[in-house]
Amino acid sequence: MTSPAPDNNSELWLAHIADMLGAEASGMLTLHPDGRQDLVTDGHSESAIAEYRDHYSHLDPLPSLLAGRPDGRAIVLDTTRHPAYLAQSELSNDYLRPHGIDHIIATQWRQPDGTLRVIGIQRFHGSEPFSIALGKELDRLIHHWRIGNAIPLPAGFDARTGDSRRHCDIAAQLSLPLVVVDCRLAIAWANPAASEEHSSAWSALFDKRTNNSAQIAIRRQLQALVAASLRQRTESEALVAASDNTWLASATPLNGKPDLALLRLTAMHHLGRGVRGRLQRLFGLTPAEAEMTSRLANGESLDAIAEARNVCVDTVRTQLRTVFKKTGTHRQGELVCAVGRLAVLG
Repeated sequence: MTSPAPDNNSELWLAHIADMLGAEASGMLTLHPDGRQDLVTDGHSESAIAEYRDHYSHLDPLPSLLAGRPDGRAIVLDTTRHPAYLAQSELSNDYLRPHGIDHIIATQWRQPDGTLRVIGIQRFHGSEPFSIALGKELDRLIHHWRIGNAIPLPAGFDARTGDSRRHCDIAAQLSLPLVVVDCRLAIAWANPAASEEHSSAWSALFDKRTNNSAQIAIRRQLQALVAASLRQRTESEALVAASDNTWLASATPLNGKPDLALLRLTAMHHLGRGVRGRLQRLFGLTPAEAEMTSRLANGESLDAIAEARNVCVDTVRTQLRTVFKKTGTHRQGELVCAVGRLAVLG
C-alpha cells in the first residue's frame, strides 16, 4: 500500500499548526466515503509512516477516544500514562517508545459529504507535554481551518503578524446562532447557524423590509435592546414574545467596535433537561424547584404548573419565592433571563 500524493495546502497547514503548538510532528488522515484514504505527514520518516499504517494503526486507541469528542474538539494525551495506551503494550513498547512519541493532541471532524478528517500533533521524548491550553489553541486553529470546509491558502498566514492565532474565527463554527448588528439592526456579520435559522424572531431580524406587524414588533424590541446596550456599553437582556416561542435576547457591545453589538436569541420553550441539573448545581435548587423554574422559563403560568404537579397555586408561589432567594432574582422575568443564560452556556 502506498501513500497518495500529499495535498500541498494540507501539508503547509499542518506545518503551521505544529509550529504554533511547538510540536515536532503532525499528520492528517482523510477517510473518504468511497473508501479512499489520504495520508499527509510532517516530521516523520517514510519508514515510520509505513510501519504504523501497515501494522500498528489497528492497535491505536485514538479513533475510539476521538469518537467521544464533539467535532473539531481536541483531546490531549500522554501516551506514557493514558490507560488506553498502556493497555496496548505492543503499540506502546514496539512503536511509540522506540520512536519516542510521548504526547499527542488530536481532533477529528466529519464534513458534510461524509469525509472524516483526523489531525494528530505529536511531541517526542524529552519535550514538555501538551497542555489543556494548547488543546484549546488547536480547537481554534481547526475551527478556522473548517470555515466553509475549505483549506485557506497558507499565504494568508504569511501575511499576518507572528500572533496570527488571534485571528482564528471560532464564532463561525458555533452551533449557537450569533449576529453582529448596529443600532438599526443592520447585520454586519452572521455565523452560518444564524443564517440557517427560520424561526419567527430570526426571520424578523433578517427580513428588514417585512410588512408583518408581528415581525415589526419583534424588530422594534430588538432595536431598543441593542440601542440600550450600545448606549450604556453593557450587556442588555430582554424577553421577546413571538408566535412560535419566547426568546431571551441578549446584546453585548463589541470591544473596539463602539457601534456594533453581538446579538443572541435563545429559544425558551423546550429547554433541555440539562438546564435543570445546572440550576440544581449552581443555585442549590431542589429537583422540584428546578422543575418549576424550567417550566416557568418554558412559558407555563403558575396556575398551569400547579395543575400539572397537582398542587395548589399557593404552593408554587411559595416555591417561587424560595427560588428567587436562592438565585438572587426578584421577578419572574429576571429569573427566566437567568435560565436563558444557562441554556446558552449549556
